[in-house]
Amino acid sequence: MDFYASTGIKRFSILHYDDAVGKENLGAVEVALTKRGLKPVSVGSVKRNQLEIGDAVSGMVKSNPDVVIATTLYRTTADFVKQAKKAGSVAQFASTSFVGASALATELGPEGAGMIVAQVVPPPSIPIVREYQSAIEKQLGRKDFSSTSLESYIAAKVLVEGIRRAGAVPTRESLLKALDSIRNFNVGGYIVDFNPSNHNGSKFVELTAINRAGKIAY
Repeated sequence: MDFYASTGIKRFSILHYDDAVGKENLGAVEVALTKRGLKPVSVGSVKRNQLEIGDAVSGMVKSNPDVVIATTLYRTTADFVKQAKKAGSVAQFASTSFVGASALATELGPEGAGMIVAQVVPPPSIPIVREYQSAIEKQLGRKDFSSTSLESYIAAKVLVEGIRRAGAVPTRESLLKALDSIRNFNVGGYIVDFNPSNHNGSKFVELTAINRAGKIAY
């Protein structure tokens, strides 16, 4: 949001799922806007796996936003972007990391060119990413990389560290306590930090974009 705030853009629209997780995602975006003295010009909601999203698209187009922030998963987001562009929207499209960046880029292809996607995992230059890529190639025999599996790989390493700290016979309680004790844990150039009142794990956020080849570019 700081990126857009620095450009002076003020007209934002939000797309979210009409469920508990979707409303949490909506709330997070609204909080970020409120901190900068802004309110969305429109908010659209859809059900998960809803195929007909025309009402959400038309509502957004009528509000004429400068930026549309999607907090939905990749297929809903891709359908929304395609239909919105077909309906004449010239807004900048952006998505939270919830979307599944690699899948979104594949689903949109060249139609996604210029779409901004927030990432909570590091770029390929970081050691943990090279380690992950090597492990994927060894396991699968091919370069089948994605932001989602990278995040899972990092989470697995953190979990193993928690189990190691939980003692010889770990229990649920000892594992939770051990995970809460992890401070500034360096996972190959990516820092993970927990405490009893904060389970976010990392403050890393990077803005990426889908390029004309339909790939994620840092």
